[in-house]
Amino acid sequence: MKGKKKINSNKIIAKSILITLSLLMISIFSNISLANTEKIQNNNYINQTYKFNTPTIEKIIIKEEIYDRISFSNTINIGEPNEPCLPVKGAYILLPKNYDINKIIVERNNAIYLGSNYVIEPTSTPIPISKQNSDTINPPKPKKEVYASTNQYPNQNYTKIGIYRFRGYSILVLELYPVKYYPKNGELYFYPELIVNIEMFENENDNSLFRDLLRDEKEVLSKIDNPNVIDSYILNNEISSYGLDDLNLLILTTNDLRNSFNELKNYHNAEGINTEIVTLEEINANNPENIREYIREVYTTRGIDYLLIGGDDGVIPAKNLWVYGLDEETTPYTTYMPSDLYYSCLDGPFNYDNDDKWGEPNDGENGNDIDLFAEVYVGRACVDNIEEVENFVEKTISYIHLHNEKDPYINEVLLLGENLGNYGIASWSGNYLDQLIDNSTDDGYSTLGIPSDIYNIITMYDREQSWSMNDIIEYVNNNDMFIINHDGHSNYHYNMRLANDDVNYLENDKPIFIYSQGCNAGGFDSTDCIAESYTVKTDSAAFSGIWNARYGWFWAYSTDGDSQRFNREFWDAVFGENIPEIGKANQDSKEDNLYLIGRSCIRWCYYQLNLFGDPSVSFFYNKPKKPETPTGQKTGEARLEYNYSTKTTDPNNDQLYYKWDFGDGNISNWIGPINSGEICTIKYQWNKGEYNIQVKAKDTNGDESPWSDSLPITMPRNERIKNYFVYYLDKLFDFIIKFNLNI
Repeated sequence: MKGKKKINSNKIIAKSILITLSLLMISIFSNISLANTEKIQNNNYINQTYKFNTPTIEKIIIKEEIYDRISFSNTINIGEPNEPCLPVKGAYILLPKNYDINKIIVERNNAIYLGSNYVIEPTSTPIPISKQNSDTINPPKPKKEVYASTNQYPNQNYTKIGIYRFRGYSILVLELYPVKYYPKNGELYFYPELIVNIEMFENENDNSLFRDLLRDEKEVLSKIDNPNVIDSYILNNEISSYGLDDLNLLILTTNDLRNSFNELKNYHNAEGINTEIVTLEEINANNPENIREYIREVYTTRGIDYLLIGGDDGVIPAKNLWVYGLDEETTPYTTYMPSDLYYSCLDGPFNYDNDDKWGEPNDGENGNDIDLFAEVYVGRACVDNIEEVENFVEKTISYIHLHNEKDPYINEVLLLGENLGNYGIASWSGNYLDQLIDNSTDDGYSTLGIPSDIYNIITMYDREQSWSMNDIIEYVNNNDMFIINHDGHSNYHYNMRLANDDVNYLENDKPIFIYSQGCNAGGFDSTDCIAESYTVKTDSAAFSGIWNARYGWFWAYSTDGDSQRFNREFWDAVFGENIPEIGKANQDSKEDNLYLIGRSCIRWCYYQLNLFGDPSVSFFYNKPKKPETPTGQKTGEARLEYNYSTKTTDPNNDQLYYKWDFGDGNISNWIGPINSGEICTIKYQWNKGEYNIQVKAKDTNGDESPWSDSLPITMPRNERIKNYFVYYLDKLFDFIIKFNLNI
């Protein structure tokens, strides 16, 4: 009897333990479930606030007429032609993963009265830069039916531009209006605060381009206004660190040209840019649609960020996109243009309605706009034959080498400005180009241009003194020039006052970079446009450049031209946002203007600005290389100290300092000096949680590397906590079986 009682006692103990553990597990997992539910419920709404300081109001003169201009420090001024030109704020709002928009409400409260009798300046309209008949162009003139109205202008609080996706992240783009104006009596009000309220619903969006990479997360954080939503895109850090990060640059060419690109591939690989070459024949692609599908595949499976197209339009075809634009003429402009944006923006279709016009604003997914955020940064070497490939490769490598050696020519800049006609302040393109130097707040927005304390900037403007083709040739042949930025008349075979054949007079050993606002100079669907002459037809001239495939656009009686906005944002990307890679900077100049995509010829410029060069090439090569991914304990116990190490090299063998970001809000001071190539080790301890540790380096000149790839840290793993329950349950059942208890 005593033995039986003992067994019953054990049975009671075992039952109690099992029940207690079961209840504990139910409680924990219920809490986890509730927490997740609460997170999803909270994701049904987004509230994003935008604040505005008191605006400035100034008098301006347009063709002897006096108007008022209102501006904020964080907006730009736009409007319909001949209607009031008022401030607009672009909003880029990240939506939670797998959510769509049900309703948007923008609150504008506590309007502040600024006065009455204001005559707000009318908005100008764009003109092709190549247009000569300036006598037919009138200055902007207030539209009577608008300026005589007693209604509020604008009559809405915001405009929805669209929902776009970048590498699987959904981004809502809006125009916000912090000012209201009553034209007839000139009353003007502004709102110090706008609150964007977004009501959403769950929707399984196509996330096939979401790569689960930490570097993608970093890039999207640089594009959006609400970083707190990023947590809804849960990363699997094991994959993020190791899965797709094996290929940076893909060179796509043909079997005939493949071997000629090997030198560039090998050079990039030696520099740490993992590069491979594939051919159209190898992937069995013979049209743009097949090519784009292959790029999507390599993007998702190999992790590429850059694509160099090795062939002109007759070798590797471009997709011709249709676009509409409106200038001073009564008849709108429409055209088809070659655009490598098609290979860069990989979400959704570009011809939803299956007509002959690819790229219409309703040609994207479900009849919405096409994808305008780039997954891959694209450039093109417009080569036809082996000799042209050799020219391109030689110049690209030469530039990188000269930059690494800190050749003095890399600090030389030439701005080339022409007379554009009789258009008031817009008559001289020098007035546009001046905005590319240092900081500019002209036309209601701020950009950081080429820094005059680092670069020796020379200006040749018709505004001061006429210049000729021979002046260009002399500057370039003296190897005294690195960057040339041009604004003036051009055509398919003429640019910077040189024709195709004139480019042969350029004999520089040190290749240049060119950015031009001129018309048609980059129309590579034409027979050997002049952009090709500069970049591949000779072993001199340019290693890279950005040109327009069709018309460039400026505004009469204003410096706020559409092409100018892209030019300013390009240099702001390089020097203001620290995006030195040419292909990425070109795309950033577009995305910064995305919220204006409905304005006059912004879409036109968005499509046509193609890069003739290697997109991975950078303007800055003095900085240390990206440090190796930190090594050290990936899992452990909270509040115990662990060692983590990394190293990198400096191109000039300068000593290095390291800064560590521990992912918990703490960032170290600079640690060093440490010799180039030697290991830097640091000790650190975490509280319980999941973190990503990364590190960057700087040399003794202050040039900083990019952040390293992140190492995921778990203190301890959530999975381990769950596994403890499984472990103890298993032991419990072993105990039951061992004593042959029947429960």
